[in-house]
Amino acid sequence: MTLQTQQQTFIYKVMVVGLSCGLTMSATADLGKVSTLVNNGIATAQATLGHIYLTGEGISQDDVKAFERTKEAAYRGRAFSQYALGEMYSNGTGVRQNDTKAIEWYEKAAKQGNAKIQYNLGTLYQNGDGIPQDVYKAVEWYQMSAEKGFAPAQYNLATMYYEGQGVSQDYAEAIKWLRKAAAQGYASAQNNIGDMYETGKGVELNDTKAAEWYLKAANQEIAEAQNSLGLMYFEGRGMKQDKAKSQEWYSKSCDNGYQPSCDEL
Repeated sequence: MTLQTQQQTFIYKVMVVGLSCGLTMSATADLGKVSTLVNNGIATAQATLGHIYLTGEGISQDDVKAFERTKEAAYRGRAFSQYALGEMYSNGTGVRQNDTKAIEWYEKAAKQGNAKIQYNLGTLYQNGDGIPQDVYKAVEWYQMSAEKGFAPAQYNLATMYYEGQGVSQDYAEAIKWLRKAAAQGYASAQNNIGDMYETGKGVELNDTKAAEWYLKAANQEIAEAQNSLGLMYFEGRGMKQDKAKSQEWYSKSCDNGYQPSCDEL
């Protein structure tokens, strides 16, 4: 690849990534213009260049330069750059690994109110992924994200209430948040509602409603829900007994990698 071609590829990558973040740049932009934007402190340009140095798309991959550009954008208040900087501190990418700095930047990003970032920080705290595990802080960030309507956070918050992680166990709260996520089509939440109706946790036991919720999740290829439908058809619970349909759902569940269903075939 010639130097000119490399620079054209680089500019193209800047445009693609930059435009997705709100940066406007003409098709005739050159490397000098990109450098000017970066040197003038345009946060999105700095973030974009940091991403490209990190991936090595069109230029030589360089973790240290990626860190430097990402840090510049983060200091200028760009939330996704702050989160990325947290990841770089957590993983030791372009900088010495530092959990304290990672947490500092993760939280700066999350405090700007982006629901996805808040959810991501919740998962890091829940799993102890790159930062010390703290289920109480996980609940705190899930709650913030869930209240903004982010379905994955609503589902995770429901799970915390169901299992009593970071909060007192509360099946009523669990199903409340599951319903919010399920209303957005979140399949795992639909499956869990089915389970709660089948077991009578947080709601009155109702096999018919359990089957209805399992079906919603099963139609989205949730293997556990397909297995549950197979069992309910086999036993005639919540629906008319139908062993042919039972085998059909067991087969679909097995195809999706759920071994207990395979054992029923």
